[in-house]
Amino acid sequence: MIRGPVRYLGRAMSEPREWKVGSTTVRFEPPELVWVHTRGRATLEDAIQLAEVYRELGQQRPILIVGDLSEATTLDMEGGRYLSEHIQPEWILGTIYIGARLLHRAVSKGIALAAHLAGRAEASALTKVQFVASEAQARELVARMRAERFAKVA
Repeated sequence: MIRGPVRYLGRAMSEPREWKVGSTTVRFEPPELVWVHTRGRATLEDAIQLAEVYRELGQQRPILIVGDLSEATTLDMEGGRYLSEHIQPEWILGTIYIGARLLHRAVSKGIALAAHLAGRAEASALTKVQFVASEAQARELVARMRAERFAKVA
């Protein structure tokens, strides 16, 4: 169950927030970083709740997701399908997975590919998914991605 209200209506996304979705912990770090730590199996119900968190955050400002899968086992196929059908590409700046095993990599790339084939995302959505081995590597990648993004704006 999601703990705490998700809605940011009327408030700036400047405060850290945390939600519990099944066995997954979701933590928002302003300005755009969303940490997702999954333990065990992720279900369709978890995917539905997670999509709601992404929607609420992503409609305010595109988010960068860092998913720690080092303690994850599986995602129901229905859950993966749900995410690919309900996550809007404009909500997501990119996704970085920590500790993803081969199965996790295949599922995450499959979600991005399904969105692309359904016409909901550009081919660049496939390159928005990256994999690292540790939180330190994820933080380094986040810093690089932010620097690149801000350089494009300047």
